Amino acid sequence: MSQSNSEIFDSAAEAYDETFTDSLIGKAQRKRVYHWLKKVDFFNKKNRVFEINCGTGFDAEQFHNKGLQIVATDGSSKMIEVAKENRNSEIDFFQLEFNQVSSHEKFKQSNVLFSNFGGLNCLSNNELKNFTNEIAKVQTKGDLIAWVIMPDQCFMESFYFLFKLKFKKVFRRKMNESLKVSVDGVDVETFYHSPSDVKDIFYPKYQVVLKKPVALFIPPSYMESFFKNKKFLLKTLEFFEKIYGWFSFYSNFSDHYIIIARRL
Repeated sequence: MSQSNSEIFDSAAEAYDETFTDSLIGKAQRKRVYHWLKKVDFFNKKNRVFEINCGTGFDAEQFHNKGLQIVATDGSSKMIEVAKENRNSEIDFFQLEFNQVSSHEKFKQSNVLFSNFGGLNCLSNNELKNFTNEIAKVQTKGDLIAWVIMPDQCFMESFYFLFKLKFKKVFRRKMNESLKVSVDGVDVETFYHSPSDVKDIFYPKYQVVLKKPVALFIPPSYMESFFKNKKFLLKTLEFFEKIYGWFSFYSNFSDHYIIIARRL
């Protein structure tokens, strides 16, 4: 993440929990992430997790409460400040940029690299490739990557823009190399990475062990105001998510997808 993006997320830190973490959609999406993490024994207490893009530290606190060893980092100093103020004081939070991860001693002591909810979408395809190559030099055989990324297509987003008659935005992720996405009123340059592109980046250093959609039917978080008073509708969409979310094929049509890979 560039320094400018770090500063952008500084401005979003205070309201982040209210607008996403504690929102109905945010909770529904995170539930799906944790569901898939359980499938690869992520919560094994032997794991030493190094988190990037930790935001205000919600995931880090959940992992800590489950007995995991967790180190949590973010490029935004303000996000780290909020995390230290509001989360368990036993958790090691500190500011760290992407280009500093592979050389950090605490990353070298971990065996899982975790990133949730599109933090890595701040990187272009080439930047993501370079980042992966650098961490691969440090990780050893059997170590895990567990990333939640936004793909270049989204069924619910396309349906929403079609319903709103905003036809130019229906395939906006697919048609643009990057987009300016509003984060609490501030535009952040965002790159979308398809699962196949990420698998190509992983090859031949990593083997994908799980790839699943996160929020195929659960809507993107910017639709929170619409669903806030329609909890039954959201629950219905969560039901469909549980049915169709098992199919890896749909990873490229959801708001996010989770991809977990093991170092070869």
